[in-house]
Amino acid sequence: MAAETNTITSEELLDLLELNERDHVADLGCGTGFLTIPIARIVSTDVHAVDLDRGALEELKRRAEELQVENILYEHMSFEYIRFSQNTLHKVITRFVLHELPNLVKVIQDLRDMLRDDGLWLIIETEALPQGNSLSSDDLVRKLQSAGYEVERGYLRSTIYYLIARKAVRRSGL
Repeated sequence: MAAETNTITSEELLDLLELNERDHVADLGCGTGFLTIPIARIVSTDVHAVDLDRGALEELKRRAEELQVENILYEHMSFEYIRFSQNTLHKVITRFVLHELPNLVKVIQDLRDMLRDDGLWLIIETEALPQGNSLSSDDLVRKLQSAGYEVERGYLRSTIYYLIARKAVRRSGL
């Protein structure tokens, strides 16, 4: 998998994220900022960089300071405990982290509440992990749809898939 992930560019992922200058964005499992810094350069709002690895966040902060990127909020926490007000996030991105979550269904439901009605969640995952550790795209699509998302699926590389999950909004009178 490492060889395939090294060939994915931040530009490819940013195109899928459909960023707008005023978007409120959370990069969950941000690591050292592969996407956080490019996102922060596009949006005028603060980008929430969330990771459980304090060392990765410190490296991200060092890199951001070096590049004079100042609109990043560094948040050391687990996904299971993230809290944003309802309907506040325009975009969320997770990259190669959902397969590690013990309570994925809770995270899926919580993020649905935190996303705005026009919100988008970009998920990057792989089906190339050892049996029992991988998260199949079929399984994840089912979980997302049952939680009220409309889902588009595609592949970045042969074993790396992306899902664009949009909050399914019920419109009255239809």
